[in-house]
Amino acid sequence: MTDVSANDFDRLFNDALTALRPLADQDPTAERDPTVEQDRTDEPIRGVGEAMDGFVRVTATPGGQLERVELNPRVMRSDSESLAQAFVAASNAALADLQQKISATLPPLADQQQLLERLQEFQSQSVSQMQRYLKAITDVQDRIDRD
Repeated sequence: MTDVSANDFDRLFNDALTALRPLADQDPTAERDPTVEQDRTDEPIRGVGEAMDGFVRVTATPGGQLERVELNPRVMRSDSESLAQAFVAASNAALADLQQKISATLPPLADQQQLLERLQEFQSQSVSQMQRYLKAITDVQDRIDRD
């Protein structure tokens, strides 16, 4: 019968965990952009953008939804084309601000290439291990059938 070691499987799991541990051990407040103010309440992150010297102000929420549009009454004196362009500019600025804030709150990822290589090695060795188990089971079944 083929010699199958449970220690091989345990070692593979430990290697995979070692590769993933940097993600779990990271302090989510570490390495954030200090220029981004983070609201410590349960409020969702919002992006804010302005146009026309602040007369048009747009607030965006995650998912790209616009939560609020604020127009200073003075902006109504502008023609519709200028107002539409200001709305687009403020919306794009709000979405860019939102993206920057979201990126600043996420911890940096572990080396993805290293993680991929470790997982591929784990997969390869797991398949090899399973083939040895199946061969051992088949050998036992063959012996039983012969007896």
